[in-house]
Parts: sequence; structure tokens; C-alpha cells
Amino acid sequence: MVLSTKALMEKDYFHVETISQRIKLYDLPAEMNEEQMNELEEIAADKNCDKVIAYVRAGDEQTLEDLSFHMEAEIKGFFQGEDAKVYAKFLDAERNQPDPDNVITQVREMNITSPSSKPLPEGYQMVWGTKAHAEDMAAFYSTIFDTYPTPIDDPEYIVQMMDDDVYFSLIYFGDELVSACSADVFTDFNAAEFTDCATSPDHRGKGLLSRQYPMLERKMNELGVQTMFTYTRAISMGMNIVAAQHGFSFGGCLVQNSMIGTGIEDMNMWYKQL
Repeated sequence: MVLSTKALMEKDYFHVETISQRIKLYDLPAEMNEEQMNELEEIAADKNCDKVIAYVRAGDEQTLEDLSFHMEAEIKGFFQGEDAKVYAKFLDAERNQPDPDNVITQVREMNITSPSSKPLPEGYQMVWGTKAHAEDMAAFYSTIFDTYPTPIDDPEYIVQMMDDDVYFSLIYFGDELVSACSADVFTDFNAAEFTDCATSPDHRGKGLLSRQYPMLERKMNELGVQTMFTYTRAISMGMNIVAAQHGFSFGGCLVQNSMIGTGIEDMNMWYKQL
């Protein structure tokens, strides 16, 4: 039986993300077919979304390809150790325009090695983010991003994230928060997304994010997480290099995927199995 719009939107695997004008599915509805796809497209139109993204297991690819989806990326080990294929369908062909300034070709041609485990520069301190830091964090993120896929400049939202299995690493310079990163644990899948990574302009070039990746990775190991993944802005040389330095593998590019910076941008997918 085809789910009603209301029933479909109540599913845990169904995410409407209006800021980035996309719908994400972390599982396929039962009996996924043309009728079900029409239902999805009606929801998308109602929510002003023109991209549908589906994370699927092996065996589901043909179902999506028959519905005009195409594969954009993969995350090995995403589903409790099973690989995920990331498929997309653009409901407006104008959105399916890859950014020619993607740095991934240059990054993959570099001889990138793991960063040395040096201590933080003098004056910096790395701590775990707690609810007591929420005001600092919201103020910090509001100075970094003009637009962002989530309301991370809201301290109440940050507290809610912490309650929902998101772990933050923070770096202070004196009393000033100057860098942050998070690991968002997908408990149903035993995977974690490294995200919300940012450093104040005056403190860049010091390897602050590179110090936080190992701290978060150790925590994920303690929690028994099997796979970590991260989306990096396709035009950001620094963040793509950081992912490669820390042993992440390139999984593909998600075209016109996330509202960040000055608009919707391409995002490169990177993953690492623990």
C-alpha cells in the first residue's frame, strides 16, 4: 500500500530540509514505485524542494535507476557495516549543474600525508563542548557562516543537538572560542558524520581542525561506531585536504547539495571505516 503524504513524512528515515531545498531518505518506502515517486514529488513541490536524495543498500539500485535517480556517491560501511549508495533525483534540471571549481582533482593529485601529532600552539586549549558552551558556540558560528543548512547560531538548537548524540570539540584561544567541529552519531546505522567544522579567520593556518579530528575519532571508537563520513565544500581546498590527511576516502560529489556560505553548493563526500 502506498503511504499517504502525512504517513510518509512521519517516518524516521524521511527528512525534509527546506533550507537546502532537498529531501533525504535513509531507507526506501515499501513498494517504491512510480506512484510512490509521484507522492514524493508532491511533497517536494509543497516544501519547495527540488532534489531528492536516497541512501540505499546493495540491491536497491535498480529500483531507483528505474525512477530516474542516478548515483552521486558512496559511503562504505554506513548501514551497520553495509555499504550505502547515495542516489539523487533532480526535480529541476537547472539544479543539476556541477561546480567547475571543485578542487577534488587537485587534492587527489597531491602527495598528502598524515599530519604530525604536535601539541596545540601556545595559548590554545581544546575541550569537549558541553551545554554550558552553547551560547559561545552559537555566537561563534554566527560569525562564520552567512547561511548554513541548520540553525547552528541558535544556542537552544545546539543543546538539542547534544541531547541527540552530537559530540562537539572546541578550541579556545584564551577566553575566545576560535574553532569547533562535531560528530553526529547515527545510532540506527552505527555511523557518524563529522560536520560543523569551522575556524575563525584570524586563527586559520594553525591546524586547529586537524587537532580535533583525532579527538572525535577516538570518541567514535569508544562508542563502537563503524564508519565516519563527512561532507566538505567542493571549493574548499583546506577541508578536502584535512579529510584526506586523516585517512578518509573520497566517495563522490553531491551536486548543488547544501545551503552554505553564499548559496547552495556542491559537497564532496568522504568516509572512513574504523
